[in-house]
Amino acid sequence: MTENTGSFRLSSARRGGPQDNPTLILAVVLVLAAIVLIIVLAVEDRDDQPVEPTPTPVPTAAPSPLPTRTPTPGFERAESGWVDAAVIMPPTLTPTMPPLEAYPTRAPKPTPSISQCAAYRYSTYQVFAPSAQVKVDIRVDNRCPYDLGPNNLLFEITGWRDGAHVQSVRGVPFETIRRGRSGDLSIGLPGSIDWYDEIEVVVFD
Repeated sequence: MTENTGSFRLSSARRGGPQDNPTLILAVVLVLAAIVLIIVLAVEDRDDQPVEPTPTPVPTAAPSPLPTRTPTPGFERAESGWVDAAVIMPPTLTPTMPPLEAYPTRAPKPTPSISQCAAYRYSTYQVFAPSAQVKVDIRVDNRCPYDLGPNNLLFEITGWRDGAHVQSVRGVPFETIRRGRSGDLSIGLPGSIDWYDEIEVVVFD
């Protein structure tokens, strides 16, 4: 016969693990299944989308060479220092004047003589005082470029009879006759106006 000694076994109280809670296990399984389903759907959507064609590279044109610039004279830097380049200066233009046209010049007019520029006319009549003589009145128009007077104007009165020279007298004006003006003078020739065949009046240069 078995004897009950009255001894007893003590056990510590513990919470049940996940294997003890069926609801938690089910929730974990559902979450994992949902994740797997989402991944499968995502892969199928990606396979259904058309594959974009790979762009064909466009051949680029080769760059055209740039025009080479001709170096202009200036200062060049060399290892030995600054070098002065030759500076070509443009030629200096010499001002030229057009040839002057020679205009024809008038030759100076020669100074006319008194007989050429002094115009005169005269009249004669008989007088008896202070003696019997032929009075000759002369009117002079001074057309000369100078004045006429006692120093340069001289008249000669000559009486002719039967083609022979009888006698002559000379006379000058007492006043100056300005150029462009007129003047008078009188000269007496001795004798009778009826006795002379011709009375001549001339001016001396």
